[in-house]
Amino acid sequence: MANLVRPMYSAIEKKLAEALRPIQLKIIDESHLHAGHSGNPSGASDAESHFRVEVVSDEFTGKSMVQRHRMVYSTLDAEMKEHIHALALKTKTPEEIEAKKASKH
Repeated sequence: MANLVRPMYSAIEKKLAEALRPIQLKIIDESHLHAGHSGNPSGASDAESHFRVEVVSDEFTGKSMVQRHRMVYSTLDAEMKEHIHALALKTKTPEEIEAKKASKH
């Protein structure tokens, strides 16, 4: 049922899970915040055109931020060309998350 209601969200989730084997994956549909803007001119709340993705994966180890983002864009190539107008990314390794937690204590 979720795939019928939110096909882009589901496609993003499936493809990133398979390609990156994330430890954490958070996908936020922000399309409603862009009502009337390019990519969502109708303002429909179900437009699925603008997303924020936060992913933590060992696959990012040793890679620059640009390389990490390219990995995500490559994985979502078809969706980016046809449906997704904007994609904001936060890409981290598990070690970066742990270091950040440790620095807070």
